[in-house]
Amino acid sequence: MKWLEISVPIDSEEAAESVCQLFDLYGEGGAVQEQVFDDQDQLGTGGPAPVTVKTYLPLDGRDEGRLQVIQTQLSRLSELLYLSPPQLKEWEEKDWATAWRAFFRPQRIGKRIVLKLPEQTYPAATDDVVIDLEPGMAFGTGLHATTRMCLACLEELVQPGDSLLDMGTGSGVLALAAARLGAGEVLALDNDPTAVAVARENVSRNNLDHAIRVEVGSLDCLTSEGTPLLDGIAMNIITEVIVELMEGGLASFLKPGGWLVASGILAPTEGTVRAAFDHCGLLVAARYQEGEWVTLCGKKV
Repeated sequence: MKWLEISVPIDSEEAAESVCQLFDLYGEGGAVQEQVFDDQDQLGTGGPAPVTVKTYLPLDGRDEGRLQVIQTQLSRLSELLYLSPPQLKEWEEKDWATAWRAFFRPQRIGKRIVLKLPEQTYPAATDDVVIDLEPGMAFGTGLHATTRMCLACLEELVQPGDSLLDMGTGSGVLALAAARLGAGEVLALDNDPTAVAVARENVSRNNLDHAIRVEVGSLDCLTSEGTPLLDGIAMNIITEVIVELMEGGLASFLKPGGWLVASGILAPTEGTVRAAFDHCGLLVAARYQEGEWVTLCGKKV
């Protein structure tokens, strides 16, 4: 199958956030941000680097409606944010999933976490948490604001030996970080078999098979397995799915005093998630925001 790449070069944070929001809603797999750093600024220490925001649509006859919506919305955004016209390119499936590699550089997220491609080298400090990541078709490179906030939360929350759930694992980046930070047992779930395959490869690549188990499934998997109570849950999805999972009893799998990190929340929908937290007996212990994206950390009382 062929895929259509839609890319927009961007030079402002406000524009990047708006385009990411659009692509997250209508693109297959959401938005991908590619940052290009020069030799003096490999980790972004010298100021903002140019960004290209991309998404993909399958060319299987079902993409025309979504493509029209994306193009219409980009046209409207360009009137406000002076966007460059979108660039369209067709990819064979085997090629498009790796085309972004030429632009990806090691990324420091939070205080200690560093994401890099397996073939890249990085001069790690003693307490750095370095993760080799191969996003493949599941994306999840860690560049999106929602993922960055989740990873920063995990740095603060994960304790040695914790039992955790990564709900909607994608490339497995949150599960990998949790295990590297000391979690003793991590269950990573996703409804997409492609994402599960990619996550499993990343787990093996980082020699974390002893700490992380990746399965296809969602709440049904937890219920059928009689999962023991967890120290923490992390999910980087969208508001509607977060609320659906909460209403389905996700918080019931937490120990008293356990925590739940919910990311992927657009600011206008934050109240809906807070209401779901309250209904499930979770107190909002911390809140983070980047642009229009909000991450909430709840504690079970």
